[in-house]
Amino acid sequence: MRSFLVCVHDVTPAHACETEVIFRDLAPLVGRRLSCGVVPNWRGAWPLSAHSGYCRQIRDASRELLLHGYRHTRERGRGPTSLLTRRGDEMNGLDREETDRALARGQRCFDDAFGEPARGFVAPAWQRGRVTLDGGADAGLEYVLGFFSVESRTRGRIPLATWTWDCGRWGWLGHVGHGLGRMLHSFDGRVPTLAIHPADLDRGFWPAILRLVEGLLARGYEPTTPTALLEVHRDVAA
Repeated sequence: MRSFLVCVHDVTPAHACETEVIFRDLAPLVGRRLSCGVVPNWRGAWPLSAHSGYCRQIRDASRELLLHGYRHTRERGRGPTSLLTRRGDEMNGLDREETDRALARGQRCFDDAFGEPARGFVAPAWQRGRVTLDGGADAGLEYVLGFFSVESRTRGRIPLATWTWDCGRWGWLGHVGHGLGRMLHSFDGRVPTLAIHPADLDRGFWPAILRLVEGLLARGYEPTTPTALLEVHRDVAA
C-alpha cells in the first residue's frame, strides 16, 4: 500500500475559522486520517487552556496531534529564516537548556489540554534547532516530522516529499513550495506529505491543495499518520 501524509500546521485557536474550513473540506476525502501541528500558546496570547471547545474540535477532527513548538515565535536574535517567517522560527536562537524548557512548557500545556503529551514534534518554520531524539532535549518525544524526513527514536528515518505553500511573508513563495514538493515526489521512495497552513486559504492555494489530495487518492495512495507510517516501516524493516 502506498501512503501519504496530511499535516495541518499552526493549529491554534487564533486560526479557528481557517482550521474549521480545512477540517470540513478534508473530511470527505481523508476522514480523520490526518495529523495536526498544535501550538500550545500561539504568540504567547492564545493558550489552549482557555479554549477547551477548540481542543475538542481538533481532537475529534484528526487522528494524531503533534507539538508545534510552544509559542511559534522567536524570543531573541534573528536570521534569514526569522525575517522570512516574521520571527516564526521559535527554536532558533535557543541553547540546549532553553530548548528543554520550551518543550517542557509545550508538553505541559499539551497534556493539560488533551490528557497526554505529544508523541511527535514538527518544528516551527521547519527549524528544529537543538531538538534531538538522543536522550537530550526531547521532552519524551518519539519522533520528529521534518521537511525531508520523519525521524523516529526507535524506528529509523523515512524520506518524505513535502509540499508546503506557506513559505514566508510573500505569498508567491507558495508556488516554490509546490514545485519543490512535486520535484521531491519524482524521486523513488519518498512519501508524499502535505504541510497545510491556515494562510493557504487567504493566499488562494486551497483549491490546488484539495486537487492534489484528490489526485493522490485517485492514484491509489492512502492517507495515514506519522505514527502509523513509522509502525509499517518498522514491520517492513524487520
